Amino acid sequence: MNRLSFLKRISTGFFALFIPQNAKGDVNKKRYFLTKFYVAGFYYYDGETVVNKLKVGDELLIVQEPTNPYDRRALEIFTTNNIKLGYVPRNENPIPSRLLRQNVTIIGTVDKINPDEEDWKKVRINLFAEV
Repeated sequence: MNRLSFLKRISTGFFALFIPQNAKGDVNKKRYFLTKFYVAGFYYYDGETVVNKLKVGDELLIVQEPTNPYDRRALEIFTTNNIKLGYVPRNENPIPSRLLRQNVTIIGTVDKINPDEEDWKKVRINLFAEV
């Protein structure tokens, strides 16, 4: 199964409600909403050092970590300044991880910031597939 047929297959099911958004730069690419979640492991990484500098809409880098001993689909979340915020939660990472393995660009954006909340609820992220 190639990337296009995979995307068509998932778009006919649950993801049929995706709303395309124009990507920055390339007008031929569109962004499709995948999921929304709070950053996992925020407390254990450098999120506290940048939580007050983050803004809603900031883009984040999503990077695979195939050598993670606890989750083979682990996806790390970094700011554009290479500061690690944490991970995509395990229950949210199967589809984005599969798409990344098929060379689909996955973009994260800051959806909500709660600096006074508990650590696991400080930053909420939106994930998009860019095709």
